[in-house]
Amino acid sequence: MRKIGSRKMRSNARKRMKGSLFSLEVKGYFISLSLLLVSILTLQSPASAEERRITLDDAYRMAFANHERVKIAGEELLQARAGLSKATSQLLPTVTAEGNITRFSEQQSSSGFLLQPDETRNFTLRVRQPIFEGGKRWSGRKQARLSLDGSRIGVNATREGVMLDTGRAFFDALKAERELAISEASIKRARERRKVASSRLKVGEVTRSVLLRAEADVAGAEADLIRAQNRLIDGQDLLKRFIGSDEDIAVIEPPLDTPSIEMAEELIARALKGRRDYRQAMIEEEIAHEEVKSARGSFLPTLTLLGLYINREQEPSTTFLLNDSVSGALVLSYPLFEGGLRRAELREAKSMRRGSELRRMSLRKDIELEVRAALHAVESLNAVTESFTRQVAFSEENYEMVFKQFKYGLATNVDVIDADTTLVSGQSGLMNALYDLQIALLDLKFAVGILLDEWEGKNHREFAADGLNGGGRGR
Repeated sequence: MRKIGSRKMRSNARKRMKGSLFSLEVKGYFISLSLLLVSILTLQSPASAEERRITLDDAYRMAFANHERVKIAGEELLQARAGLSKATSQLLPTVTAEGNITRFSEQQSSSGFLLQPDETRNFTLRVRQPIFEGGKRWSGRKQARLSLDGSRIGVNATREGVMLDTGRAFFDALKAERELAISEASIKRARERRKVASSRLKVGEVTRSVLLRAEADVAGAEADLIRAQNRLIDGQDLLKRFIGSDEDIAVIEPPLDTPSIEMAEELIARALKGRRDYRQAMIEEEIAHEEVKSARGSFLPTLTLLGLYINREQEPSTTFLLNDSVSGALVLSYPLFEGGLRRAELREAKSMRRGSELRRMSLRKDIELEVRAALHAVESLNAVTESFTRQVAFSEENYEMVFKQFKYGLATNVDVIDADTTLVSGQSGLMNALYDLQIALLDLKFAVGILLDEWEGKNHREFAADGLNGGGRGR
């Protein structure tokens, strides 16, 4: 009786274990099916059939044409041109015309002389020409011209910055696409392992735990796929923000640049000549010097030429009416006391000049650090890419060998999962290193100041030198 009871207990335990394993298997299949359905719906959305494929050059052109920063820089250039026109107008004579008609309530006379008519009409023409004002107006015009030069450089500096951001977003989107492809390949291998585990379980070569582990790997790979799809959507949205596009896009992989390493000192020297922000800093320093000259000119007297023409008509005419009157005057003026305003303006101008010099010196040091850091990043990523290339080659061969051994029972599921993990890690590392190297090359060219010039040289300088592409031109 005890043996019979113990057999029944063992039989019931086996049934409960089979039931629990069956429920776990059903739940695993349900979760995998749900994740797979979501991924299929995402991949086969109607919008994917209408997506626009763009190259890196297409992205640059669209960003130049549509990004608000480029348009704002174009408007600032127009404002600088208007500022130069305003400064030039300060050197030219000012001509003012004025006319008035006056009617009186009654005529006034005395001793037979008519003193007040019924109506008078006056026309006045004034001419004012500054001859000498301590050089302030000429200094102001030079500052306006320097500001215009700085704005022209600023347009291209803005385009180069937008170009860098667009290139980064482009390679990030490309990286997300490749990550999605790696996830899809990982799912395919996981399903093959599940299929082999199921076949071996049927013939009793492995336990059910091997199949459950394979199911878990498939579910994890499907979750990774969904995350990769979301990262691709985010990357494409960021790229569309820079290029100003609302339609669905897909990026085309460009020819990858190979780094040509130069000495850091040579690159720094080129950067100090080519960096547009450094040239702008030098222009701002010149403007600050001119501002000091203008402030010193306030201590000198001013000389102005005035001309006046007056024409009068009256009905009836008064006795002593002068119909026309022409006069001229030279006015020399010098402020004796203005509450210390001129000295305060001079101190302020000198302080601004020192500040501009310090900003230029600080930018020079920052440029040196940026160039060295960008060069080190290129060198490091170039070496890392070579290492990952070897890792991927070894990992692919290793996975194929271990998977064949797993099919025939010569390797465990742990061995094949470990080989797959190493393969995915190598593929992801190589993909990231390749595209991070392209981004690092963009950073290096930007740090040296040749990113925009090199691209325009390859594309036969499609855009004008001032960088305006519809952003205010011809208005």
